[in-house]
Amino acid sequence: MADQGHCAFITSEMSPFASTGGLAEVSASLPEAMARRGWSMIQIMPMYRQVIEGNFPLVETGMVLNIPVGFHQFRAEVWRTAPEIQPAKYFIRRDEFFDRAHLYNLSYRDYEDNFERFVFFQKAAVALIDALERPVSLVHCNDWQTALMPLYLQHGVRGQGRGKREKTLLTLHNLAYQGIFSGDEYSYSNLPFGCFSVECLEFYGNINCLKGGINTADFLTTVSQTYAEEIQTEAFGYGLHGVISDARHRLRGITNGIDTQTWDPQTDSALAKNYSVKDPSGKQHCKRALLKLAELSIPDRGPLLGMVTRLSEHKGIDLLDEMIPDLMGSHSDLGLILLGDGDAQYEGMCLRWQSHWPGRIRVMNAFDRVLARQIIAGADLYLMPSRYEPCGLNQLYAMRYGTVPVVHHTGGLADTVTDADNSQTNGNGFVFSDYTVKAFQDAVQRAIRCFDRKAEAWRDLQNRGMAGDYTWDQSAAEYEKIYRQLHQSSS
Repeated sequence: MADQGHCAFITSEMSPFASTGGLAEVSASLPEAMARRGWSMIQIMPMYRQVIEGNFPLVETGMVLNIPVGFHQFRAEVWRTAPEIQPAKYFIRRDEFFDRAHLYNLSYRDYEDNFERFVFFQKAAVALIDALERPVSLVHCNDWQTALMPLYLQHGVRGQGRGKREKTLLTLHNLAYQGIFSGDEYSYSNLPFGCFSVECLEFYGNINCLKGGINTADFLTTVSQTYAEEIQTEAFGYGLHGVISDARHRLRGITNGIDTQTWDPQTDSALAKNYSVKDPSGKQHCKRALLKLAELSIPDRGPLLGMVTRLSEHKGIDLLDEMIPDLMGSHSDLGLILLGDGDAQYEGMCLRWQSHWPGRIRVMNAFDRVLARQIIAGADLYLMPSRYEPCGLNQLYAMRYGTVPVVHHTGGLADTVTDADNSQTNGNGFVFSDYTVKAFQDAVQRAIRCFDRKAEAWRDLQNRGMAGDYTWDQSAAEYEKIYRQLHQSSS
């Protein structure tokens, strides 16, 4: 396939190198999908401790970039994957900024120098783009950690002018995280003072990195069609709904795909037994193995609910807490396995469930990728009662593994899960619209009734989920339209 253009994909995390969630999965899969469509891609991310200690096949380039941050000058080392690995992945190394236990925060607070850290990273990315031999026509940025890239491509790392030669695309993965910092830190940016304005990145006297990117990127995408509409409302816009609404003519929602080679129940080595839509018998083996691993005493014919999630306010843990006494009381053979960590109050809440219903509920707070796959494969129902979910990937993983999702009608959940009771031919899960305990409980009860009493209907649900197209092909085709439009306008 002919080379379509040269693109730099800038991200703060990427699987398998360093990850906190969906952004890392997208940052790994989307550039590869675009490369398969003929685009020349490079990826740039920070070199965190997880990267250094991960035994990845990385090599030093010998390049050292001098990066100003406020009145200080820092040296950035550049590492990369081996030349035979494509797309090429570059890593910006400065240990005092990135050699830390976590990417963005401790358990109880964000790192206080996050603005300085990611200003440094973005400037280093611009300096690297300038140092590489081949010119870039398009820069694809992601979330607040890279949202100032359009400004640095225009004004340069010292704020004295560069002349933006590249077109910019900014993807909004989660508007709840905007990169808001005190205006007192603005000097770290080295940007012209005119950028600290309500038309650019000023936000009630503070710096708002995401606002700056929304106002200055050539095009915007977000990770589902419904979320693109939701973030233009006060309820989901987190103070930026007006800014986004003004930019709606250059905003498009594109639902994420997943890496279907990595997430494949036919080949997944984490599973007790592999299975497929043609031979699903191995799924019951996975359930039995999971019950044994979690030390649950429910019969293997009983409904097993699974949940792998960050424990935070918007994930619907409060809804589950209110409904769980009735749920456990009305179904003596029901079990629940939850894997996740996060806010201490929600961790404590979940552990109280386990204490109250030993042998029926198991909560594990230390995140484990292998265990996450075993839960997704071994559960019968997968719960995602999120108050909002920009796209969500776990519902896609669950359906691919024959596990029926129960979800709130929001964001990407609304775009990917169709209620089985509303559509006998296209239903692939159970959906509730009102964000209430009653609505969530009704959806779970409908799912359990189908599991208990309608074996053929349940199998059809699983089949439709497993047969769904969750690849990046369709999403990448939509991104390619934007890439091509921006590339042509930069020529």
